[in-house]
This record gives sequence, structure tokens and C-alpha cells, in this order.
Amino acid sequence: MCLPFARGDAPAELIIRQARVANVFSLEYEQVDVAVAKGIIVGVGDGYEGIETVDACGKVLIPGMIDGHLHVESTMLTPGRFAESVVPRGTSAVIADPHEMANVWGRAGITSMWENARDLPMDFFWGASSCVPASDFETCREPLEAAALTDLFEAGICHHLGEMMNFPALIDGEDAVWDKLAAAKGRPLTAHSPRVSGKELCAYLLSGCLADHETTTYAEGLEKMRRGGWIMLRAGAAAFDLPALAPLVKENPARSSRCMVVSDDLTPTALEAEGHMDGKMRAMCRLGIDPLIALRMVTLTPAEYFRLPRRGGIAPGWVADMALVDSLESCRVEQVWKGGRLVARNGKLCSKPGKSFFIGTTTSPPPVDAESIRVVAPADKKKIRVIGWNEGSLLTESLCLEPLIEKGYVVADPAQDVVKVIVQERNRNTGRVAVGFVKGLGLKFGALGASVAHDAHPYIVAGVDEPSILRALAWLRENGGGLVACVGERILATLPLPIGGLMSDSPPEEVAAALRNVDAAALEMGISGAHPCMALSFLSLSVIPSLKLTDQGYVDLSRGGLQELFVD
Repeated sequence: MCLPFARGDAPAELIIRQARVANVFSLEYEQVDVAVAKGIIVGVGDGYEGIETVDACGKVLIPGMIDGHLHVESTMLTPGRFAESVVPRGTSAVIADPHEMANVWGRAGITSMWENARDLPMDFFWGASSCVPASDFETCREPLEAAALTDLFEAGICHHLGEMMNFPALIDGEDAVWDKLAAAKGRPLTAHSPRVSGKELCAYLLSGCLADHETTTYAEGLEKMRRGGWIMLRAGAAAFDLPALAPLVKENPARSSRCMVVSDDLTPTALEAEGHMDGKMRAMCRLGIDPLIALRMVTLTPAEYFRLPRRGGIAPGWVADMALVDSLESCRVEQVWKGGRLVARNGKLCSKPGKSFFIGTTTSPPPVDAESIRVVAPADKKKIRVIGWNEGSLLTESLCLEPLIEKGYVVADPAQDVVKVIVQERNRNTGRVAVGFVKGLGLKFGALGASVAHDAHPYIVAGVDEPSILRALAWLRENGGGLVACVGERILATLPLPIGGLMSDSPPEEVAAALRNVDAAALEMGISGAHPCMALSFLSLSVIPSLKLTDQGYVDLSRGGLQELFVD
């Protein structure tokens, strides 16, 4: 019972004095003391005494920040290493969808993420991955049907339903998809409905999947909000939609109650350079969003949508997750409390988490030979389908171009910015290989390969010549996954990712340094953009419009599914 502390009859365990409390309820600053006992805030005001006292010296006290949608695996860090990176930046919780690990390890992948996140100085609220595989055109380790999701919920492993990416099947009313929604039994549902509008949007929202991170334009966001949706303003490494969506809130701050800013996917280099939710605070303020409104969108709003009781604010009875910052605009974090306990100071955790452990094994697909990645040019076809990649967006185009043909084979044409893309299935050890082409990467020579290829995570390689492509595939197979840049037999840079081909348990700064080396090599080879490896990883994600390449071949869900390489 905390009533004696709240009444001031007994000294609290902790008093934070002389703080400017950022009030996300009334959207104002208050110069008050905050009293904490038994992990919760017991009093806000004057006259409290405590066993321990912290003088905030007029700095700003904020609620712990919450990332409303994140795939931890995208950071290439284990949960413990991720916490090491973000807790000192003021992050107290993430709403995490582990569907990357679920694709490569099945239910064991989700369980491993949950096990490894326990007892860390932040909270992970795991989603039951609703689309494993993301579509019928991707190959995961084991499909997760409604019964598997029910088991994860009943075991207490999952808190909400992960993003419902198979929007065509949901809108069409397919039973298997709606059974997954029913398995959630009233828990929060996460949306994924890129470019869905009009009657189809109404059909999608009928499901209760309301909070959508695939909104990319102001008009799309306004329509979804008017129909009862919640808008996740994505500020990720590969897709940064925040500038396009910020006017929704700038022109009407009341909309912040239906808007939250999320990451979706981040790289370790982006975390190191730009921060986590603290970086999103700075970005919002630079875009002209009122700082208190910005703070609400990374604290109270995600807590409300995902039904995290008494989180995301500073008030009596609320969880004592807080951070002391110099100002909301610069959001430089000095101290962080989790449940009233100091867990980070001056950019460092007070105690580092232990070594991670994981269950599950990664398969090793068979070697690939040159013949399997060659494309014979038929005499009766004049054009090929080519993925049109656009820097800074996950959306691609479906192009029809005249190919470059040499000795009867369709080959890369770097002069026209068209290179070959190879996808090899690895989750079921079939070794199945698909070949396509992409325009817009800028690759001039060599090859860039990865085992990070959303969402099923086959091996994916973009390359100009056969020796480089084959060397990249061989390195991935020999090392159990990771990132590799090579020219012929010469390896330029690598980042091993031994955990599922997705993550490393090395210190965050070491992972970031290795990724910078791979990105630098990619830049040297001509690939443009701030995060070339992440751009490559989304070329196989079938549920993002339009043309993609999976292990089954070209896929364009907007045109019904599988597409032929050659067109008339």
C-alpha cells in the first residue's frame, strides 16, 4: 500500500526535486517535486521527503519513451545489446514484432527473443507475429497459424498481435487471416495497409487493425485517421516518412492523441548516429512540432493504443519510468530510471546485461553454381521486368525494360543502372534460387549480399558479375549469414550475424563499426543512400508494393502474385 507515501506520512524512497516536469496530460511544464516508492510515482507536488534525493537543477523530467513499432532484429543487435544502446537514451519500452526471428526459427524464434529480453532494464512487449510467412510467396521455417498464436498468448509470451501485412487476404475475408485476429481475443492489433484507401480501407479497418506504420503521405494519413485509424509516423533508417506526415499534427495538435512516432526498422549505425526515441524528439522539433506534443507521441499515445496501464506519463500511481533531459528540443539524456531505479547515467547503463543465449539452428543451403544464376534470353521476348528501387522508400516500381544480352544470356547492365538480383531460400534448406533485376541501386561493380532480406530472410545478393555474386553467396553460406561486399574473390567488408543470420551479440559499437565498413564498401561500388544494406534487404518483401523478388520468383501482390521475368 503506497497511501502513506502519497499522503506524505512516510518518506518516499526517491525524491526528484527542482525538475521541470513535462506534463503530457495538460501539455505544459510544471516546476514540482516527484516522489517515488515501490516502483511507482506516489506523489507530484511540494512537501515530499525521501530517503534519496536527486536535485534536477531545473532540468526537464520526462516519462520514459516508448517505441510503438519496432523489429529489434533490424538493429542487428540482441535484445540485451539493444537495451545497452537505447536505455541510456531514455527508452523505457518497445512494442516489438519479432517476425524476423519467427520466419527463420518459427515459434522457437519468438520464445528466444522473449527469454533474452527478460530482466533487462527496459520492457519489451512482444507481438504474436501474424504473417509468418508475410505472404504465400515467401518461404519461412514454419508457418504460424492461429493455433500457434493462441499458444503464444496463453503462455504469456506475447502481448498484442503483430502487424497484419497480408492486407489483400484480410480485405478478401480469408478465414485463416481472420482466425488470427480472433486468436488475439481483444488484444491490441497492429496494422499494415500501404496505399489502402476507400472501401478497401473500410474493410481493412473493420478488422480492428488500426495503428498503421505504412502511411507515407499526408492525404493517406488524414483519410485513415478520419476512418478511426491511429497513425504511426515512421522515422526509420530505410523509410523516413516523418517529414511528409508531420503536417497532420502541426496543423492540429489535438491529432497527437491518435499519432505516435515509431522506428519500424533501424540499423546500428542509425542508432549510434541519430539515437532512438531521443533522436525522433529532435527530428520532430526540427520539423516545427511543439515539443510537448512531440513528447506525447513517444510516450502517452503509444501507451494508450497498446493498453499499457499507467505508463507514458508522470502522475500518482503511474510506473516510475522517467528520464532527466536538458531540454525537449535537444533531448540529451542525463539520467534514466526504470521502476524508480536508476539504470543509466551520462550515456551508459549502470550495469550491463549478461550474455545472450538462443535456441534454434540456422540451416545451410547447398552451394550455388554459375548456371543456376544465368538467364537465357528467349528469342520471342523483347523486355524483362525490373524492380524500380527508390532511395528513401520501401515502395518499388514494376518496370519493363529492354535487357542487355551477351552470348545468349540476359546480364547486368550497370551503364543503365540495372544489375542482377539473386535470392536463395535458406529456411527449409531447399536451396531454391530466383533471379531478377533491379534498377536504381547504382551498383557499378562487384556484389553486395545479405541474409537480412525481409521478411522470410533468404540470402539476397545484388551484383554485376557472376564471380562476385557466387562469392557473396558462398560467404553467406559459410558464415551462417550476415552482410558481405566483394569484388570477384576479394572480400571488401563483412558483418557476421551468427544468430539466425540476423543478429550479433557483439557490443553495439563493434556491430556499428562493421556495418559502416560494409556500407562504405557498398558506396565505393556505387550504391547510393545512407543505408545501402537495408535498401537491399527490402527488395524481397512481397507485401510492400509493388514488384519484389522472393525465392519463388517475381511477386507483385497488386497484380495478383507471381509475375514472369519476360514480357511481350
